Amino acid sequence: AVVVNAEYGDSCSTIKMTAIQPTVIFIALFVCTISCESLRDVDCLDGTLDDTLLQIARLYKSIVISQTSAVEQQVADLRAEFELKIKTLETVNIQQDEKLSRYEEKVQALEKTNSVLQDEVSYLKLELNETEHRLANLSKDTRYSLERVNSRIGSVNSTLSGKSKDLTATLRTVKVDLNSVQSDVDVLEKESVRAGADGKIDRAVLPGSYADYTLEDIAWGSIHAAAAAACRGSVPSGGTGGWGNTVVPVMAGRSCDHTCAVWDSPSKHVCDAAVTLVGFVKHATNASNSVGYYYNYGCASKQDPQSEQNRSDQQSLKWQNYITYCCCRHI
Repeated sequence: AVVVNAEYGDSCSTIKMTAIQPTVIFIALFVCTISCESLRDVDCLDGTLDDTLLQIARLYKSIVISQTSAVEQQVADLRAEFELKIKTLETVNIQQDEKLSRYEEKVQALEKTNSVLQDEVSYLKLELNETEHRLANLSKDTRYSLERVNSRIGSVNSTLSGKSKDLTATLRTVKVDLNSVQSDVDVLEKESVRAGADGKIDRAVLPGSYADYTLEDIAWGSIHAAAAAACRGSVPSGGTGGWGNTVVPVMAGRSCDHTCAVWDSPSKHVCDAAVTLVGFVKHATNASNSVGYYYNYGCASKQDPQSEQNRSDQQSLKWQNYITYCCCRHI
């Protein structure tokens, strides 16, 4: 230990420095020696040495305090770091313990499953042995059955071969007959009369006049003949004169007077009578059946629904209301 008495300013104080390194003291003495012109100058040496040692002591104190603070900060940082690592290790340790517990549970479950599987494997081995024994017996039975089946197949093949020859000959005969029948069918298709999709026969294939007129045309012709006969018996003159007398369907909404006056213009005609009638197509089978109706409206009466011009061809074969015809005489 070295004790140094130093005077700083007006006050005196004693500074103790303990365990100062010899190197520091040597540097201080060297500086003091250089500062004095002569080693014999005791006052200079003593004063300079005191100031230098005081400065060195202050410098050393500041260095020690700075190093102490840095060391304490490092120690605090290391302590915090170690505490964080310890906490992390404790957390990791807890997690590892939990994983270890789960693994132990899984191992126990696997051991239990392994035991069950071993039992099943043993059972399957027994079943396999029994199955192999059955397959061996089945193989023997199958071999015997196959031999019998092969024998039957040979017999059937022989029978089928003979029948095949007979069928081939029969097929040839059938083909010849089929060709003959097809020729007859072709002729029938050309010459026969067949109904269409609507169930009716095409007029073009009907013989004679049936191809020229429809059944509706014949029905209208019958009504026209009846109207002409009615006019012959209805007119006062009985149908005389220098010109042919005409039966004309009444114009819809007009009278027979008007219809005869405008018909075949510029020739002039007058109405001698008007006949209104309807005939039924069906056959009368007893005395209670009527075959038609007639009425006399006269030449001046307007006829709206009773005109043939308002009827379709199909309506000629159906029961309808009256139809009026005009008995026109040329003048």
